[in-house]
Amino acid sequence: MSDSVNTIEKKLRKLQCHFTWELHKDQADLNFLEIKLCESLQSVEEGHGGHLNRQRLNLLAYIKHLKAEDKEALECLEKAERQNAHDGRLGMVTYGNLAWVCHYISDDVGAETYIQKLEELHKASATVGTTVMQSSATASTSVLPVSREVHSEKAWSLLTFSKHHYTRAKECFEGALLLEPEDKEWNLGFAFSLFQLEGLVTREDQRLSYEVSPAVKQLKKALELNPNSAMTQVYLGLKCYKNLRNAEAWRYMRTALSLAPYDLSVVLKVGKFMKKEEHYDEALAVLQRMLQRAPNSSRLHHEMANIYRWKAKQSGDPHNQKLLERCVYHLEKVAQLNPAHIYPQLEMAMRYSELKDTRKSMEKFQDMWSRSDLKPSDRQAWHRMYGDFQLYRLGSERTAVDHYKEGMRLNNISSEWSHCRRRLLKILRVNIEKRQNDFYDIEEFVNSQGRGNDVTNAGVTAQSTRMCRTVS
Repeated sequence: MSDSVNTIEKKLRKLQCHFTWELHKDQADLNFLEIKLCESLQSVEEGHGGHLNRQRLNLLAYIKHLKAEDKEALECLEKAERQNAHDGRLGMVTYGNLAWVCHYISDDVGAETYIQKLEELHKASATVGTTVMQSSATASTSVLPVSREVHSEKAWSLLTFSKHHYTRAKECFEGALLLEPEDKEWNLGFAFSLFQLEGLVTREDQRLSYEVSPAVKQLKKALELNPNSAMTQVYLGLKCYKNLRNAEAWRYMRTALSLAPYDLSVVLKVGKFMKKEEHYDEALAVLQRMLQRAPNSSRLHHEMANIYRWKAKQSGDPHNQKLLERCVYHLEKVAQLNPAHIYPQLEMAMRYSELKDTRKSMEKFQDMWSRSDLKPSDRQAWHRMYGDFQLYRLGSERTAVDHYKEGMRLNNISSEWSHCRRRLLKILRVNIEKRQNDFYDIEEFVNSQGRGNDVTNAGVTAQSTRMCRTVS
C-alpha cells in the first residue's frame, strides 16, 4: 500500500460518519432498510422534510455502499449535499460519507476535497462557538470535534440501523441529555431508544409493567415537551395495548393519526394496531387513504394483504374467496415492488393453496426455493410454510415433519424456528393420543435442538402419556 493511500485512510478513519460508526451489514436487513428509507423519502409528511430527508439520504447511501452499489450511493449523497447548500454544518456527515465513497471508487482527489471541506467547517464552527457534543458509544475516535448535528445523526442512525445498536443509541441520547436535559430531540430519542430496548423482551413474565416502565415515563416526558409528536403517541398507545389498557391505547392511536394522517410509519403502526383489535374495515380505510399518497409502498400493500387474511380467518370462513383474492392482489403487488422480499411471496404461495390452486402454489414454492439470494431466515420460513402446505393442503404428515425438522436445524435465527417447533410438538401430541407412539422420533429431535425441557413440561412424552392412561 502506497504512503498516499495510507495517509488518506488515516484521515478517513478520523471522520465522524456512517463509515466509522461500526454499522455492519450482517447486523441488519439491508433490503428492508432500503425499502423503508426509499418509501419514507417518497412520502414525506408535508413540513417534515429538511434534515429528516438529509439523514435518510445519508443512511440510504451507506446501505447502497454495503450492497456494493457505490454509484447509487454517490447519487444519494450528491442529493443530500444539495440540500445542505445553505448551511455547511448540516453537511458534515454527508461530506464524511462522500469522502469514503470517493476513496472506494478510487477517487482520492475527491476524497481529499471533502476532507478539506470538513476541516474548514470545523475551524469555522470553533470560531463561532458552535455547540460541541462528546462522541461516545463507538470504538472509532476522532481528533475533530463533534457538532450537535453530527451527534444527532449518529444517534438516530444507530437507532434506525439495527436492534444491535439500540443500547449505543440510548447512550448517545443519554449523554446529550446530561448537557441539555430539556432538549426536545434528546428526550425524544432517549424515549424511543428505551421503547425499542424494552420491545426486545418477548416473554410476558419478563416484561416491565406500564406503571414501572422507564420507556413509558420517558415517552410521557417527551410528549410534554413536544405534544405534536405522532410517533410518541403511537409508542405510548402500543405500551398501553401491551398492558391491556385498550381504551387509552385507542386514544393515543387516534391522536397520532390526526397529527400525521400521511406519515407512512405512523399510519402503518396504527393500521397494525387496528388489525390486532379486529377493526379490519377501519384499518383498511386508514391504509387505503395512505395508499392514495404512496401507491408504490410495498409495506402498505403487505399490511393490507395481512388484514384481508386476518379478516377471512375471523369471519368464520378462512377460505373466503373474495377476501383471499384481495389478499393475493396485494401480495402480488409486494412481489412486483420489492422482489427481494421473500416472506410475502411465501405467504402468496400459501394463499394460492387456500384458494385451492395447488399447481400455482407448488410452482411458487419451487420458484422461491430455486432462488440464489435466500438468506438462512428465508430458507427457514420456506421450510415452515412448505411444511404447512404439505400438511394442510396435501395431507402429507411425514413430508411436513421433515420440513419442520429442516427448519429447526437452521437454528434459532428467526421466529420461524419456534413455529416449526410448535408444529412438531402438535403432531407429537396427536400421534401419542391416537397411536401411543412417537412415530417420527419428534421428542428426541426437539430435545436435541435445545429447550428440550419444554417437551416434557408440555406433557407430550410417550412415557408420561402412557402413565396417565394407566392411572386413569
